Amino acid sequence: MLTITTISFVRVYEVLKNNNERGAFAYVQLLNFGMPIIENQIYDEGNYAENRISLKYILMEATGINNFTSRNIINKEISLFNIFSTDSGESKERLTFDSYKINEDSISKINLNESTIGDQIYNAALKKTLNASKPEILIYHTHTHENYSQEEPDSINEETNVVGVGDVLAKELEEKYGISVIHDKTDHCISYNDSYARSSETVDKYLNKYGDFRLIIDLHRDSITNKSITTTEIYGKSAARMALVTAQNSERYEKNKEITEKIFNKTKELFPTLPREITTYPRGKNAFNQSKSDNSVLLEIGSHYNTPQESQVTAECMARVIAEILNGNN
Repeated sequence: MLTITTISFVRVYEVLKNNNERGAFAYVQLLNFGMPIIENQIYDEGNYAENRISLKYILMEATGINNFTSRNIINKEISLFNIFSTDSGESKERLTFDSYKINEDSISKINLNESTIGDQIYNAALKKTLNASKPEILIYHTHTHENYSQEEPDSINEETNVVGVGDVLAKELEEKYGISVIHDKTDHCISYNDSYARSSETVDKYLNKYGDFRLIIDLHRDSITNKSITTTEIYGKSAARMALVTAQNSERYEKNKEITEKIFNKTKELFPTLPREITTYPRGKNAFNQSKSDNSVLLEIGSHYNTPQESQVTAECMARVIAEILNGNN
């Protein structure tokens, strides 16, 4: 019995270490399970809105139930199948091929990372003259360190984290559609549980300086661990799916809901497989800052199982969606 208990603790520790979930959500769930009065009187679901690593998930991972599939059983019993497993986490070997385009005269190498869909996403009819003196959109990040990497879910590297995706979104809006943007990169993640209090101050600063914006975006990434749920293809290019979040405790909930649904529906119209869902929480942390403006939205692009490149493709798509709403006849 002691051996089994020791092994169980070690497995749970490994799962927690490998997932790096913020906000201690699993421990909070364990406390709720043991002391229901705390859950009923103190627990606020909105504080853990983006945390996916639940107590149930940890126990299933620790016991191996999550991997109890017919394919995994075959892989274990017949080793040949395991060699050709397609999951990146299980693959023993990978064959890498360079891509070449063959014509009558020569063989020329094609860059595998080259984006070829920008022109297909872009709508030149939506471009207007940029007025930098009057910013129309504010983009900021409550969880500034959210990163696009399974191995490193939190990072200050703007080339791979959510701030870099915000850069792409801001650049697309300004350069292609003439929409003036403030992209604030303030680090609000000094303490994860106080992030919304800090980002609230940032939003107030800009509202006091410029008045309201036509759109205020708190840009995040989700924590879903199933990449098939958060990934799609746009014009043949892999892209991270998007989702939106609202808080019913916002003083402006009906208006927040209206702009959120408008963005969601326009995204579905232009890129049918890109939107995932709108999630509404009865009590969001600080109402996700949505009480500050009718035009506040919380946008999630992909998860840490997506790549920065997939999320940047989505940022291009979302720039088109926003331009349709702000510059089009909507």
